[in-house]
Amino acid sequence: MANDLDFLESLGLSQTDLSQPESAYDKFILGLANEVTAQFQEYITENVNNTGGLAASVVYFPTGAMSFEIQADDYYKFQDQGVNPIGQQKYPTPDQFKLPYVTKNHAQAIREWKGYDMSHAYASAAATKFKYGLKPRNITDNVMNDDVLNRIANDLATVTGLMFEVSFTKNTRTWQ
Repeated sequence: MANDLDFLESLGLSQTDLSQPESAYDKFILGLANEVTAQFQEYITENVNNTGGLAASVVYFPTGAMSFEIQADDYYKFQDQGVNPIGQQKYPTPDQFKLPYVTKNHAQAIREWKGYDMSHAYASAAATKFKYGLKPRNITDNVMNDDVLNRIANDLATVTGLMFEVSFTKNTRTWQ
């Protein structure tokens, strides 16, 4: 039987590395990944209207030694950047509702979220699609701001003794 962590070993990480990081660098990166994940989850819980599934879906994913990605459900992008109503440019986002009707899945999701009956859920979905769109919540920009990046750089300098300039790249095109 294959090891459950074969994909991590291909990144240079073993189960032992993950359960008990040996070096100060590994401990720092693991702590940082956990802290950033918690900050994303907290911000989403407090500022995004959903059932809590989006906040629960936020995880860090190790991408190699001394690096990680933050990943979430695919609809994170739409909550973060917003979605324009059909035929309007209400928000500065590339995303726009396209279908000129409300799908059953869309109405069902609203029914489950708000507890509406189906006719009310269809009406709410139609208002979102044709009039209001989805307001951008700017999750990434609010969580990973310059202050946070500077604190990470300062902490890295303390751990390593080297000066760092830390950047964060938002890539919502490759969400899985």
